[in-house]
Amino acid sequence: MDYEGLLKNSWDFQKDNIVTYAVAALIAFVGSILIVTIAPLAYGFTYMAVKGARKEPVEINDVFEGFRNGNFIRSWIYMLIYLVVLGIAGQIHSILSTIVGIVFIFGLPLLVIKGYSGVDAVKETFEIVKENPVESLILYVIIAVLNVIGAIALLIGLLITAPLSQIMLANATLELSGKTHQTTENYVAETA
Repeated sequence: MDYEGLLKNSWDFQKDNIVTYAVAALIAFVGSILIVTIAPLAYGFTYMAVKGARKEPVEINDVFEGFRNGNFIRSWIYMLIYLVVLGIAGQIHSILSTIVGIVFIFGLPLLVIKGYSGVDAVKETFEIVKENPVESLILYVIIAVLNVIGAIALLIGLLITAPLSQIMLANATLELSGKTHQTTENYVAETA
């Protein structure tokens, strides 16, 4: 996997839509204060990232995609599975929490890209990580570093690094899942 190319392609698209992504990130961060909106806003933010990875036009309203077409339930099923596994792993050992983060890394993009149920997204993210463990680990570290840099720069930094890391993750998921030909519009038509 060409990590430098992934990062460059992701940045090239984001910088042309930097305000849109920054506003959407702010909406997702603030909107997640209400617990019930966390999963659908994460889905919507990922939806925007997938559109960016495909070089499709993005709009601020895309961040609300998680509230449409049954995506609310699908996003929450996935999020509940992730949180339960993460909670159990965290009780056992903190290193297990990191492993869970790596194993679940492709789940949200798979919900968007393939229109999976939460359970199917978990199954495929396991498969992708099992087939690409080194790539998954490196991608996880790159994304973590990007977001730590953003966190150090406080909110302004995260408004840049969170979308960048999500677009990069969407690009990697498209590459590793082999599903690069389906546009977001085709996905929406299939799931409607």
